[in-house]
Amino acid sequence: MAASLLLSACAANRTAEPLRDGGIVLPPRGWMDYCRRNASDPSCKAVRLDAKRWRQLEQAQRETRRIPRRSDRSDHWEVARGNGADCEDIALAARERLHAEGWPLSSLRLATAWTERGDYHVVLTVDVIEHGRLATYVLDSRFTGIVSSDRLERLGYRFHMRQASRGPHWVVVTG
Repeated sequence: MAASLLLSACAANRTAEPLRDGGIVLPPRGWMDYCRRNASDPSCKAVRLDAKRWRQLEQAQRETRRIPRRSDRSDHWEVARGNGADCEDIALAARERLHAEGWPLSSLRLATAWTERGDYHVVLTVDVIEHGRLATYVLDSRFTGIVSSDRLERLGYRFHMRQASRGPHWVVVTG
């Protein structure tokens, strides 16, 4: 009871601010060891990129590239079904397809970016473990193949924000 009174008093005198997410970092070594031993823990669902997973990415990219592109200035997002779609609808379709193949949603994160031409654009980022390191690849309706996030940045993309790995929130991309 004393603890609940203390918490009530703290809540009455303060307003909590949310923690702010920044860029992606490798988890602590102890957490990686924990996940190695407890692979069924839902928080440990980092996808190891192997040949099978790479083929799944390529197939999703090929399939979504077949969807006719149309410009849509409205802010109505829906999964593209092949009858014409804009960038966010195509990114949602790629996300849906990969999730149906077993990819965890925590690895499949929609992101916004300004392209090298200054257009605001939506893509699907895919976080994986590759060669023991965290890597991010992008399925982008503007490209035929899969592109790494750092290559897009070198081409002139400026990432703005993307879905948080858990929950409904989005985070600013800081670097």
